Amino acid sequence: RDGRIRWLNEAALSQFGDARGRLLSSLAAPDHAQRSREQLARKVVGGAHRMDFEIDVIGRNGKRMTWCVSSVPVRRDRAVIGVFGVSRPCGAVRERAESRGGASVSRLTPRQREVLALLADGADLDAIAGSLLISPETARTHIQNVLSKLDVHSRAEAAEFVLQHGILDDLVAAD
Repeated sequence: RDGRIRWLNEAALSQFGDARGRLLSSLAAPDHAQRSREQLARKVVGGAHRMDFEIDVIGRNGKRMTWCVSSVPVRRDRAVIGVFGVSRPCGAVRERAESRGGASVSRLTPRQREVLALLADGADLDAIAGSLLISPETARTHIQNVLSKLDVHSRAEAAEFVLQHGILDDLVAAD
């Protein structure tokens, strides 16, 4: 909620080093720092859903580059408690998406696709159950099946998978 980095994906770790504990806006180019803060506020205060945007950053080598960011608010009940995002250099090759993403997602049932889309939007177990009009136990089973089929180990990894591979639109369109 306060814009401090708690976790970094592999691409960000290699580019910025261990920036955990630093403000997210500290990675942005000076003329993009305000934009970084505004994007965070739109999700934390405004509760905006999934957002994709580009932002210029300064790597640990001092070079400026443009990164693509996909992020969602993380909610507990209805309150936004943080933001989960995936970032990568814009124009990065999506080999992993093509080799792993399409095949794994195609194995999901329509209901599992709905669950995955809700996970990618930051929904918790109760929100998923309520949205789909199913019991929390049934939602939990769907979540476990989704994680297994995607070969990921947590809800956060499932959300990262969706954001990293740019498949949320495909999930929604398929439903």
